[in-house]
Amino acid sequence: MTSVPQATVRSVIEPSWVGRRVSVRRTALAGSDGPPRYSDVVGDLIAVDPRVAVLDTASGFVEVPVATVAAARLAVPSTADELALEAVAARGFRAPDTAMVGGWLLRAAGGFTGRANSVLPLRAAGMPLDDALGVASAWYAERGLRLRFQLPTEARRLLDAELGERGWPASPDVHVYAARLDMLRLPEEAGGAARIELADRPDEQWFSVYRGGAGAPPAARELVTNHDQAVFVSIREDGTTVAIGRGAVDDDWLGITAVEVVPSWRRRGLATAVVAALRRSGREAGAVRGYLQVSSDNAAAVALYERLGFWCHHDYRYRTEPD
Repeated sequence: MTSVPQATVRSVIEPSWVGRRVSVRRTALAGSDGPPRYSDVVGDLIAVDPRVAVLDTASGFVEVPVATVAAARLAVPSTADELALEAVAARGFRAPDTAMVGGWLLRAAGGFTGRANSVLPLRAAGMPLDDALGVASAWYAERGLRLRFQLPTEARRLLDAELGERGWPASPDVHVYAARLDMLRLPEEAGGAARIELADRPDEQWFSVYRGGAGAPPAARELVTNHDQAVFVSIREDGTTVAIGRGAVDDDWLGITAVEVVPSWRRRGLATAVVAALRRSGREAGAVRGYLQVSSDNAAAVALYERLGFWCHHDYRYRTEPD
Protein backbone atom coordinates (compact mmCIF):
# COMPACT_ATOMS: atom_id res chain seq x y z
CA MET A 1 0.00 0.00 0.00
CA THR A 2 1.17 3.51 -0.72
CA SER A 3 2.34 5.59 2.21
CA VAL A 4 1.13 8.82 0.63
CA PRO A 5 -0.98 10.61 3.29
CA GLN A 6 -4.63 11.11 2.49
CA ALA A 7 -6.29 14.53 2.63
CA THR A 8 -7.74 14.97 6.12
CA VAL A 9 -10.04 17.88 6.94
CA ARG A 10 -9.49 19.31 10.45
CA SER A 11 -10.85 22.27 12.33
CA VAL A 12 -7.35 23.40 13.32
CA ILE A 13 -4.02 23.71 11.58
CA GLU A 14 -1.60 21.06 12.76
CA PRO A 15 1.94 22.19 13.64
CA SER A 16 3.23 19.00 11.97
CA TRP A 17 2.03 20.45 8.65
CA VAL A 18 4.69 23.18 8.64
CA GLY A 19 6.52 22.98 5.32
CA ARG A 20 3.60 21.27 3.58
CA ARG A 21 1.06 22.67 1.13
CA VAL A 22 -2.27 23.30 2.85
CA SER A 23 -5.73 24.65 2.10
CA VAL A 24 -7.27 26.84 4.78
CA ARG A 25 -10.89 28.02 4.91
CA ARG A 26 -11.33 31.15 6.97
CA THR A 27 -14.40 33.10 8.04
CA ALA A 28 -15.20 36.77 7.82
CA LEU A 29 -18.42 38.24 9.22
CA ALA A 30 -20.61 39.95 6.62
CA GLY A 31 -22.12 42.17 9.27
CA SER A 32 -23.59 42.07 12.73
CA ASP A 33 -26.77 40.42 11.49
CA GLY A 34 -25.47 38.68 8.36
CA PRO A 35 -24.20 35.15 7.79
CA PRO A 36 -20.47 34.51 7.81
CA ARG A 37 -18.56 34.58 4.54
CA TYR A 38 -15.76 32.15 3.72
CA SER A 39 -12.57 32.46 1.71
CA ASP A 40 -9.89 29.90 0.97
CA VAL A 41 -6.13 30.33 1.13
CA VAL A 42 -3.81 27.75 -0.44
CA GLY A 43 -0.05 27.71 -0.01
CA ASP A 44 2.91 26.33 1.88
CA LEU A 45 2.50 26.54 5.64
CA ILE A 46 5.55 28.45 6.86
CA ALA A 47 4.69 28.84 10.56
CA VAL A 48 1.80 28.45 12.97
CA ASP A 49 1.27 29.36 16.61
CA PRO A 50 -1.86 29.75 18.75
CA ARG A 51 -2.47 33.19 17.24
CA VAL A 52 -1.59 33.13 13.54
CA ALA A 53 -0.66 30.88 10.65
CA VAL A 54 1.64 32.11 7.87
CA LEU A 55 1.21 30.72 4.33
CA ASP A 56 3.44 31.28 1.33
CA THR A 57 0.92 31.60 -1.52
CA ALA A 58 1.15 32.33 -5.23
CA SER A 59 0.55 36.01 -4.44
CA GLY A 60 2.96 36.22 -1.49
CA PHE A 61 2.90 35.63 2.24
CA VAL A 62 -0.51 35.65 3.95
CA GLU A 63 -1.15 35.74 7.69
CA VAL A 64 -4.32 33.93 8.77
CA PRO A 65 -5.58 34.49 12.33
CA VAL A 66 -6.10 31.03 13.81
CA ALA A 67 -9.38 32.16 15.38
CA THR A 68 -10.85 32.66 11.89
CA VAL A 69 -9.98 29.18 10.60
CA ALA A 70 -13.11 27.13 9.95
CA ALA A 71 -11.31 24.14 8.43
CA ALA A 72 -7.88 23.18 7.13
CA ARG A 73 -6.42 20.23 5.29
CA LEU A 74 -3.26 19.04 3.64
CA ALA A 75 -3.27 19.61 -0.11
CA VAL A 76 -2.28 16.12 -1.25
CA PRO A 77 -0.25 16.06 -4.50
CA SER A 78 -2.38 15.46 -7.57
CA THR A 79 -1.66 13.04 -10.39
CA ALA A 80 -0.23 15.97 -12.37
CA ASP A 81 2.01 16.89 -9.41
CA GLU A 82 3.33 13.34 -9.14
CA LEU A 83 4.14 13.08 -12.83
CA ALA A 84 5.71 16.55 -12.90
CA LEU A 85 8.09 15.58 -10.10
CA GLU A 86 8.89 12.28 -11.81
CA ALA A 87 9.79 14.23 -14.98
CA VAL A 88 12.13 16.45 -12.94
CA ALA A 89 13.71 13.42 -11.27
CA ALA A 90 14.30 11.82 -14.67
CA ARG A 91 16.29 14.90 -15.67
CA GLY A 92 18.20 14.79 -12.40
CA PHE A 93 19.44 11.25 -13.06
CA ARG A 94 19.78 11.25 -16.84
CA ALA A 95 20.14 8.00 -18.71
CA PRO A 96 22.49 8.46 -21.67
CA ASP A 97 20.27 6.42 -24.02
CA THR A 98 16.60 7.45 -24.31
CA ALA A 99 13.65 7.25 -26.68
CA MET A 100 9.95 8.12 -26.65
CA VAL A 101 7.03 5.84 -27.39
CA GLY A 102 4.20 8.35 -27.37
CA GLY A 103 4.34 9.71 -23.82
CA TRP A 104 6.48 6.86 -22.49
CA LEU A 105 10.11 7.74 -21.74
CA LEU A 106 12.41 4.77 -22.44
CA ARG A 107 15.77 4.91 -20.65
CA ALA A 108 18.87 2.72 -20.77
CA ALA A 109 22.23 2.97 -19.03
CA GLY A 110 23.89 -0.39 -19.44
CA GLY A 111 21.61 -1.95 -16.85
CA PHE A 112 22.94 0.19 -13.98
CA THR A 113 20.10 1.22 -11.60
CA GLY A 114 16.38 0.74 -12.10
CA ARG A 115 15.59 4.42 -12.68
CA ALA A 116 17.96 4.68 -15.62
CA ASN A 117 16.88 1.38 -17.21
CA SER A 118 13.11 1.52 -17.17
CA VAL A 119 10.09 3.04 -18.89
CA LEU A 120 8.62 6.09 -17.19
CA PRO A 121 5.04 6.50 -18.51
CA LEU A 122 4.60 10.26 -18.16
CA ARG A 123 1.68 10.31 -20.62
CA ALA A 124 -0.28 7.81 -22.69
CA ALA A 125 1.63 5.73 -25.22
CA GLY A 126 -0.68 6.83 -28.03
CA MET A 127 -1.30 3.29 -29.25
CA PRO A 128 -2.87 0.07 -27.96
CA LEU A 129 -1.08 -1.29 -24.90
CA ASP A 130 0.02 -4.53 -26.56
CA ASP A 131 1.55 -2.60 -29.45
CA ALA A 132 3.35 -0.19 -27.13
CA LEU A 133 4.69 -3.04 -25.01
CA GLY A 134 5.98 -4.73 -28.15
CA VAL A 135 7.83 -1.63 -29.31
CA ALA A 136 9.31 -1.00 -25.86
CA SER A 137 10.30 -4.64 -25.36
CA ALA A 138 12.12 -4.70 -28.69
CA TRP A 139 13.97 -1.45 -27.83
CA TYR A 140 15.26 -2.91 -24.56
CA ALA A 141 16.07 -6.27 -26.16
CA GLU A 142 18.35 -4.48 -28.64
CA ARG A 143 20.30 -3.25 -25.60
CA GLY A 144 20.40 -6.60 -23.85
CA LEU A 145 17.89 -5.48 -21.21
CA ARG A 146 14.53 -6.73 -20.04
CA LEU A 147 11.54 -4.40 -20.26
CA ARG A 148 10.85 -2.74 -16.91
CA PHE A 149 8.44 0.01 -15.87
CA GLN A 150 8.78 2.63 -13.15
CA LEU A 151 5.18 3.21 -12.07
CA PRO A 152 4.00 6.00 -9.73
CA THR A 153 1.53 3.91 -7.76
CA GLU A 154 -1.33 6.43 -7.72
CA ALA A 155 -0.79 8.32 -10.97
CA ARG A 156 -0.35 5.09 -12.95
CA ARG A 157 -2.46 2.73 -10.86
CA LEU A 158 -4.43 1.41 -13.87
CA LEU A 159 -1.30 0.46 -15.81
CA ASP A 160 0.20 -0.98 -12.63
CA ALA A 161 -2.88 -3.14 -12.10
CA GLU A 162 -2.94 -4.26 -15.73
CA LEU A 163 0.70 -5.36 -15.67
CA GLY A 164 0.12 -7.08 -12.35
CA GLU A 165 -2.74 -9.07 -13.85
CA ARG A 166 -0.41 -10.09 -16.68
CA GLY A 167 2.01 -11.57 -14.16
CA TRP A 168 4.65 -8.83 -14.09
CA PRO A 169 6.32 -9.05 -10.64
CA ALA A 170 6.58 -5.87 -8.57
CA SER A 171 9.47 -4.51 -6.55
CA PRO A 172 9.08 -3.06 -3.05
CA ASP A 173 7.63 0.44 -3.18
CA VAL A 174 9.99 3.39 -3.28
CA HIS A 175 9.09 6.57 -1.39
CA VAL A 176 9.65 9.87 -3.20
CA TYR A 177 10.27 12.41 -0.45
CA ALA A 178 9.99 16.17 -0.92
CA ALA A 179 10.54 19.29 1.15
CA ARG A 180 11.04 23.02 0.96
CA LEU A 181 14.77 23.50 1.38
CA ASP A 182 14.30 26.47 3.70
CA MET A 183 12.12 24.37 6.03
CA LEU A 184 14.46 21.42 6.50
CA ARG A 185 15.61 20.79 10.06
CA LEU A 186 19.35 20.93 9.36
CA PRO A 187 22.12 22.52 11.41
CA GLU A 188 24.23 24.84 9.31
CA GLU A 189 27.47 23.18 10.40
CA ALA A 190 26.27 19.58 10.63
CA GLY A 191 29.09 17.07 10.86
CA GLY A 192 31.91 19.61 10.91
CA ALA A 193 32.06 21.82 7.82
CA ALA A 194 35.87 21.76 7.69
CA ARG A 195 35.81 18.13 6.53
CA ILE A 196 33.29 18.70 3.75
CA GLU A 197 34.43 19.12 0.15
CA LEU A 198 32.28 19.92 -2.89
CA ALA A 199 33.29 19.30 -6.49
CA ASP A 200 31.70 19.30 -9.91
CA ARG A 201 33.21 15.88 -10.67
CA PRO A 202 33.55 12.85 -8.37
CA ASP A 203 37.04 11.55 -7.67
CA GLU A 204 38.13 7.94 -7.25
CA GLN A 205 37.57 8.01 -3.49
CA TRP A 206 34.00 9.18 -4.05
CA PHE A 207 33.40 6.22 -6.34
CA SER A 208 35.04 3.87 -3.82
CA VAL A 209 32.21 4.66 -1.38
CA TYR A 210 29.39 4.76 -3.95
CA ARG A 211 26.96 1.82 -3.88
CA GLY A 212 28.50 0.45 -0.70
CA GLY A 213 31.99 0.28 -2.16
CA ALA A 214 30.91 -2.29 -4.74
CA GLY A 215 32.82 -0.47 -7.45
CA ALA A 216 31.73 1.83 -10.23
CA PRO A 217 31.55 0.36 -13.72
CA PRO A 218 31.76 2.70 -16.73
CA ALA A 219 27.95 2.84 -16.95
CA ALA A 220 27.77 4.15 -13.39
CA ARG A 221 30.40 6.79 -13.97
CA GLU A 222 28.68 8.00 -17.12
CA LEU A 223 25.29 8.11 -15.40
CA VAL A 224 26.19 10.06 -12.26
CA THR A 225 28.21 12.66 -14.18
CA ASN A 226 25.65 13.16 -16.97
CA HIS A 227 24.34 16.50 -15.68
CA ASP A 228 25.54 20.08 -16.12
CA GLN A 229 24.48 21.19 -12.62
CA ALA A 230 25.58 18.23 -10.53
CA VAL A 231 27.62 18.68 -7.36
CA PHE A 232 29.44 15.93 -5.48
CA VAL A 233 29.97 16.03 -1.72
CA SER A 234 32.78 14.19 0.05
CA ILE A 235 33.43 14.12 3.78
CA ARG A 236 37.01 13.19 4.54
CA GLU A 237 38.69 12.00 7.70
CA ASP A 238 42.51 11.99 7.69
CA GLY A 239 42.43 12.21 3.91
CA THR A 240 40.03 9.28 3.46
CA THR A 241 36.49 9.71 2.15
CA VAL A 242 33.97 8.40 4.68
CA ALA A 243 30.69 9.85 3.33
CA ILE A 244 29.41 11.06 -0.03
CA GLY A 245 26.38 12.54 -1.76
CA ARG A 246 25.25 13.95 -5.09
CA GLY A 247 22.94 16.84 -5.89
CA ALA A 248 21.48 18.07 -9.19
CA VAL A 249 19.24 21.08 -9.80
CA ASP A 250 16.42 21.06 -12.37
CA ASP A 251 13.43 23.45 -12.50
CA ASP A 252 14.08 24.85 -9.00
CA TRP A 253 14.25 21.32 -7.54
CA LEU A 254 17.35 19.85 -5.90
CA GLY A 255 17.59 16.10 -6.49
CA ILE A 256 19.52 14.40 -3.69
CA THR A 257 21.06 11.03 -4.54
CA ALA A 258 23.94 8.75 -3.55
CA VAL A 259 23.98 9.72 0.13
CA GLU A 260 26.21 7.03 1.61
CA VAL A 261 28.38 6.63 4.69
CA VAL A 262 31.12 4.06 5.20
CA PRO A 263 29.68 1.50 7.69
CA SER A 264 32.31 2.13 10.38
CA TRP A 265 31.48 5.86 10.30
CA ARG A 266 27.70 5.63 10.60
CA ARG A 267 25.64 7.13 13.44
CA ARG A 268 27.87 10.20 13.66
CA GLY A 269 25.64 12.63 11.77
CA LEU A 270 27.56 12.38 8.52
CA ALA A 271 24.52 11.69 6.33
CA THR A 272 22.90 14.78 7.83
CA ALA A 273 26.07 16.72 7.09
CA VAL A 274 25.98 15.59 3.46
CA VAL A 275 22.35 16.68 3.07
CA ALA A 276 23.14 20.03 4.74
CA ALA A 277 25.98 20.64 2.29
CA LEU A 278 23.80 19.73 -0.67
CA ARG A 279 21.04 22.00 0.63
CA ARG A 280 23.42 24.95 0.79
CA SER A 281 24.77 24.26 -2.68
CA GLY A 282 21.29 23.74 -4.13
CA ARG A 283 19.94 26.98 -2.74
CA GLU A 284 22.93 28.84 -4.16
CA ALA A 285 22.01 27.34 -7.55
CA GLY A 286 18.43 28.58 -7.24
CA ALA A 287 16.68 25.47 -5.94
CA VAL A 288 13.63 26.03 -3.74
CA ARG A 289 12.58 22.45 -3.04
CA GLY A 290 14.35 19.13 -2.75
CA TYR A 291 13.44 15.53 -3.45
CA LEU A 292 15.00 12.14 -2.91
CA GLN A 293 14.02 8.49 -3.31
CA VAL A 294 14.18 5.87 -0.55
CA SER A 295 13.15 2.23 -0.68
CA SER A 296 10.25 1.59 1.67
CA ASP A 297 12.16 -1.28 3.29
CA ASN A 298 15.11 0.98 4.27
CA ALA A 299 13.84 1.85 7.74
CA ALA A 300 16.96 3.75 8.82
CA ALA A 301 16.91 6.08 5.80
CA VAL A 302 13.14 6.62 6.09
CA ALA A 303 13.55 7.62 9.75
CA LEU A 304 16.45 9.95 8.95
CA TYR A 305 14.76 11.87 6.15
CA GLU A 306 11.46 12.23 7.98
CA ARG A 307 13.35 13.54 10.99
CA LEU A 308 15.03 16.13 8.75
CA GLY A 309 11.64 17.34 7.51
CA PHE A 310 11.06 15.45 4.28
CA TRP A 311 7.57 14.09 3.64
CA CYS A 312 6.31 11.40 1.28
CA HIS A 313 5.13 13.07 -1.92
CA HIS A 314 4.23 9.76 -3.59
CA ASP A 315 5.45 6.21 -4.13
CA TYR A 316 6.52 4.26 -7.18
CA ARG A 317 7.34 0.63 -7.88
CA TYR A 318 8.98 -1.31 -10.67
CA ARG A 319 7.30 -4.02 -12.68
CA THR A 320 9.45 -6.22 -14.89
CA GLU A 321 8.39 -8.23 -17.91
CA PRO A 322 8.26 -11.91 -16.89
CA ASP A 323 10.31 -14.61 -18.61
